[in-house]
Amino acid sequence: MNIKNAFYNLSLDQITGDCIEFGVFTGSSFKHAIRVDAKFNKKSKSLFYGLDSFEGFPDDSHPYFNQENFKSSYERAKKIEKKFSNARIIKGFFSDSLNNSEVKDIKKIKFAYIDCDLYTSAIEPIKFLENRLVIGSYLMIDDFVNIDRHGRSISELFYSTFNEKKMVFVSSFGVSGVIYRYVG
Repeated sequence: MNIKNAFYNLSLDQITGDCIEFGVFTGSSFKHAIRVDAKFNKKSKSLFYGLDSFEGFPDDSHPYFNQENFKSSYERAKKIEKKFSNARIIKGFFSDSLNNSEVKDIKKIKFAYIDCDLYTSAIEPIKFLENRLVIGSYLMIDDFVNIDRHGRSISELFYSTFNEKKMVFVSSFGVSGVIYRYVG
């Protein structure tokens, strides 16, 4: 419902740009975002980028969020591209996939979903988004306050990066997910 509401507002306000999800896993939220964008904005030219290692996490800094619990099938996720012509699935840890030439060329982002669970995994996505979010864009972050073994959380990155910017809290979801809107 949160993704649907965000895309409804993006359509009402005629916000343009591409969309990106960090941590695709099986692709269910990624596909949902593509569908609702098409439903609310028939003329949308947005590309959707789904980034994931499909191998779990780059380190084991959290007792639950570790490599063993979050491996998924790249081949399964890659099939999304056949169903949606505006979808791109890019495999690799974010330090690699954010250097993909197509991803590096993204200038304007209207919707971003960070679902990478850990502080260390969220560092590159937060830096990438910092100057690419357009006014009116939405930023969803799952596991916003999960604390790793070093006492760090994604919220720490968010507040240190966006503290001077105008981010408005929209709502929360799940156990510790949040949605913000960049208002410029």
